[in-house]
Amino acid sequence: MYNTYPPELRKQVVYRVLSGELRKGEAIREYGIRSATTLGKWLEKYGHGILSEHKELLSQMGRRKANSNTAVKGEMPEVERLRRELAAAQKKLEAAELRAEAYSMMIDIAERELKVAIRKKSATK
Repeated sequence: MYNTYPPELRKQVVYRVLSGELRKGEAIREYGIRSATTLGKWLEKYGHGILSEHKELLSQMGRRKANSNTAVKGEMPEVERLRRELAAAQKKLEAAELRAEAYSMMIDIAERELKVAIRKKSATK
């Protein structure tokens, strides 16, 4: 099925990717975008406009604030470590959800094929 996305949503996705709030892969998953190519086309189409709209913000991004050098240097490895931990936890969660779904399907098949109630009834003591 072919999805069409309103221009406002496309611009929001592009802004979140360009601002660094989301990575391309995260944006694709979060918004259900069909492919990286689609997102790439959006970035080409809307990216320049968004960059010009937020020129002042972008001009400040390269400037360091006074007395923030040590905090930034010390926090970056921590942020990256937390991102890696989060990604690993999300993978484990996804695997556990798939495993649970597989077990549920196996029980359904076994109940149907063997004609035996395997799942415990909620009214049973």
